[in-house]
Amino acid sequence: MARMEDGVTIAVAVSPSSGSPSALRWGAEEAARRNARLVAISAWRSPRAPISTGARPPAVSFDAQASLEEAKARLDEQVRATLGEDSGVHTEVVGGSTFRVLLQASETADLLVLDAPGRVEFPEAPLLAHRLIYAAECPIVIMPPATIG
Repeated sequence: MARMEDGVTIAVAVSPSSGSPSALRWGAEEAARRNARLVAISAWRSPRAPISTGARPPAVSFDAQASLEEAKARLDEQVRATLGEDSGVHTEVVGGSTFRVLLQASETADLLVLDAPGRVEFPEAPLLAHRLIYAAECPIVIMPPATIG
């Protein structure tokens, strides 16, 4: 994601599972207020190659390019579903872990917006938002759980 030379860029992290509607709506409203470019970004990981034991090849195959295209189509649909057909939002699906993708986005964005985690049953696991607060290169807005949905 490239920072606009003469403008503000707001990046919204979009979860493939929830679509992050509250983050998208807030990001779109803020982009309109600031006359900023809005980028919806989602992390993608290539499917793992099937494991074969023995001499026969695995019965299941995968197509990484098709998987990436499906992720891009899903992101585009999530943005349309939340913001409408003609939102003007630029969408990007970037390969890598969610943390690394958003950390990289923070290097070129002026503001990063994300939803609070939907699940917190795993208190021993480091939370994405918490880690990003201390590592990101731009300000972060985290939508409170009460606004998600």
